Amino acid sequence: MFPGGENTTTSLIFIWGVVLICSIRGCYRNFQTGDFAWGTGFGVLIPASMYFLADLLGVLPEGAPHVFM
Repeated sequence: MFPGGENTTTSLIFIWGVVLICSIRGCYRNFQTGDFAWGTGFGVLIPASMYFLADLLGVLPEGAPHVFM
């Protein structure tokens, strides 16, 4: 799908950044309107997407498992 190299990493950072922003918005909006199931679902994505972004940006601490090699 992607040609590889830097383009792939940049694309993944963009995609997971959008997922993080949309998850924060979805979590906030759904809890605000009282839809707790969807709010929880979006809330679970927030730490996951933050972890993936930290791995892609190379800021994970030593010893933490890497998702992207």
